[in-house]
Amino acid sequence: MVALLVAVGCGQPQLTGRESGRSPVPAAGRLEFGLANKPSELTWMVRSQVPWKYRYQYLSGGVNTGRDWIGWNAPEGDFARNYMTASGNAGYIPVFTYYELAQSKPGNGATEADHDYSNSNNPTTMRAYYANFKLLMQIAGDYGSLVVVQVEPDFWGYMEERARGRDASTVAASVSSSGLADLSGLPDTLQGFSQALLHLRDLYAPKVALGIHASMWATGVDVATDTNANLDVVGQADAVSNFLDSAGISNGRHSTWDLVFHDLDDHDAGWWEAQGLNTAQFTHWWDPTNHSYPNFSRYLAWIAELGARTHRPQVAWQVPIGNEYFLTENNTCGHFQDNVAQYFLAHVADLRRAGIAAVLFGSGNECQTNYVDDQNDGITNNGGRPTTDRAGLCNACNTHPSLWPDDDGGYLRTVVGNYYSSSGAIGPSPSARP
Repeated sequence: MVALLVAVGCGQPQLTGRESGRSPVPAAGRLEFGLANKPSELTWMVRSQVPWKYRYQYLSGGVNTGRDWIGWNAPEGDFARNYMTASGNAGYIPVFTYYELAQSKPGNGATEADHDYSNSNNPTTMRAYYANFKLLMQIAGDYGSLVVVQVEPDFWGYMEERARGRDASTVAASVSSSGLADLSGLPDTLQGFSQALLHLRDLYAPKVALGIHASMWATGVDVATDTNANLDVVGQADAVSNFLDSAGISNGRHSTWDLVFHDLDDHDAGWWEAQGLNTAQFTHWWDPTNHSYPNFSRYLAWIAELGARTHRPQVAWQVPIGNEYFLTENNTCGHFQDNVAQYFLAHVADLRRAGIAAVLFGSGNECQTNYVDDQNDGITNNGGRPTTDRAGLCNACNTHPSLWPDDDGGYLRTVVGNYYSSSGAIGPSPSARP
């Protein structure tokens, strides 16, 4: 992936990517993989013997609550500092999901969207927020190597819903009014908020790659669940792209965002189905045959258009881990089925052609399938009985016994390991031995 030329200011080109020292995209353009990986899970990651590229961790808790990441280790900030160091020592690029606004105080309103908007317009809260983000940038600057920071997933989607004409400058936010000296003169708008984060990165951690988030539902139509065969997926992607452009992809004051993140789902499809949330009009199952909707072809068309319009590498984040391969996936807590991981790993070239540079697997909530033995139930094969899930087009298809205690049966470690060893998508071999 070559460096990107982005027109900013008075039409002067601004270099991002490799020339800035913050390109997370390998020169060969190969699709790379990573995992949600807490400090306690690093040993699993290393022992898997898979050359993962990235590991990611939430930084959250609320900037003025006394419960956020700054105080998770002592001295203050050491949690992020230690995570960077441990990642680098193991050969991984650290990725942080910076998720602080909704959990901060006062958080007025009934919904997360209300909390985000209320907090983003509170000068006292935002002064603490920018100081918090500044500390992260200073720590990353001291680290000195590439760090990826994804900023506020869902927040951008909520603000897109508020923006008039998909224009981030029409959404109010406290920036200069926060009183932080580094941000003097920046507009008190969402566009100014974007510029503030970019400016703090440029000042304190120029090697940090910043990722903005594209929400698949922010237009009012959820591309990930919509069953309408006539959905204008290109138009949907263009609408999101227009908003992201106004937020800082093409309107950065000094520099711009390096990556566009998006998430597919925060639960496995089998979990949603178990809650009764699967109908002909609404489903979290994507059709792997690409005949009915939603399906993978439409998803990749959305991604391809988003990439073409934003001119940024795309990152699929918090990708569900469930599979329909191993007997252990019997649609119980920690072992729910999904087909996203299987489809992705069987269509690596299609993902890369669509502009996806990295896939980061992670369970978004409790009870979802994980790659470690979260359930502490060891090797489980459901008594040798496959599990039929017709909504997921699985007619007793998960017939393979697992030899791993991983809650996904060892699917990710096996298939991603095969991909890296052969540079191709190869299905797991049941004969593989731990």
